Amino acid sequence: LFILNYYVSGLSRYITVLSPGITMDILIVLVIIIILLNILSGKQSVELSNIVNGLTFAAFIWLIYCVFLVLNPTNFSFYGWFQSARGVTIYFLLISLISALILKKFKEVRYMLYIWAVLSLTAVLKAYIQKNFGFDYAEWRWLYASGGRTHIINTGIRYFSFYPDAANFGTGIAFAGVVFGFVALTFKDKWAKIFFIFTSAACAYGMMISGTRGSLAVPFVGMFVYTILSRKFNILIVSVIATALAFGILKYTDIGSGNVFVRRMRTAFDPSDASFKVRIDNQAKLRDYMQDKPFGAGIGMARKRSDKYEPNYYLSKIPTDSWYVLIWVETGIVGLILHLGILIYIVGYGTFLVYFKLRDREVKGVVMSLVSGISGVYVASYSIEIMGQFPTGFILYLGMTIIFLSPKFDKELIEKEESLLLLSEADEKEM
Repeated sequence: LFILNYYVSGLSRYITVLSPGITMDILIVLVIIIILLNILSGKQSVELSNIVNGLTFAAFIWLIYCVFLVLNPTNFSFYGWFQSARGVTIYFLLISLISALILKKFKEVRYMLYIWAVLSLTAVLKAYIQKNFGFDYAEWRWLYASGGRTHIINTGIRYFSFYPDAANFGTGIAFAGVVFGFVALTFKDKWAKIFFIFTSAACAYGMMISGTRGSLAVPFVGMFVYTILSRKFNILIVSVIATALAFGILKYTDIGSGNVFVRRMRTAFDPSDASFKVRIDNQAKLRDYMQDKPFGAGIGMARKRSDKYEPNYYLSKIPTDSWYVLIWVETGIVGLILHLGILIYIVGYGTFLVYFKLRDREVKGVVMSLVSGISGVYVASYSIEIMGQFPTGFILYLGMTIIFLSPKFDKELIEKEESLLLLSEADEKEM
């Protein structure tokens, strides 16, 4: 499920009848059936207690609220609600539950990190091939049909790998790069450090050639959050200097402007940028429309997708261009406050664990890396509709699950370490 989730959007370009959403629905159902059959046959044990945690509880509350919105009188289509609710809420709960059932030992978390790293390297390799050898027939077909308007622009070509689009690729690969960069500081094995440092550098390259300006928030915010979590003054000083230097170069100099990707990233810090002004104008229009809709216009009714259920609908003409604006439009200010509360609770709980609960260095380091990367995605989501999309949304939910299961992993490794220490002391006494 995890691996196919990474490639499903790319596969849908080659097999046009393959819908990413329907494909993932089928895969999730198959995984659930396989887990149940393995449990009944005794081939696999699961920790049912794992699913009782703050994350699944929060995901369930969010699902209940979104189900309640079916009664929203401004929602024109139950089919539209169901199609969109999967990405907005249903996958959040399902992936959290499946991950909590399967992840029983910390070694499985390590395996997932290595698998994610290999998948990220294949994504960067695909983008590298697109840049240096060109697009294949399926990618050109997608560009001619719809993607070219946002990917072949006056500032250059934006590369998207096998992700749904360049924005998803740039932000998702930046998220991976931040996590792997900090994980490299955590793991004790030398070769693991080298592997994750290399993967992080490759992800930084992928972020750059995606031409996604909003993805810059991920490393900037991730580094800031990590320094706060680490509570080490020397790391804080180095991070502040590096962040200030990078910001200063992009904001106040022309260094690197000969490179089209650096030039595009520089526009992220330009308040007079045309696309930024369009976003502000669109949000002003939506603000007027949403004044009498505290529970939103209905899930599935934002952007052009509402044309399927209500032709020439007013909202179909106004792009949201932001995950939070999308949530606000479809679930109202009430839904937006609830959603933001859940997101803040997740990183807040991770911060609490790092400060007061976790003792094992590797477990704490992985949680610090995930909280830092997730915080960066939160900020980037203001300008990109990234959460809930393949494959970044699934990885995000998996990372959140690891955070909430980390006290169990911490206890496992601490007890193992104490047992080894006792055995060592016993051997010394015998000698």
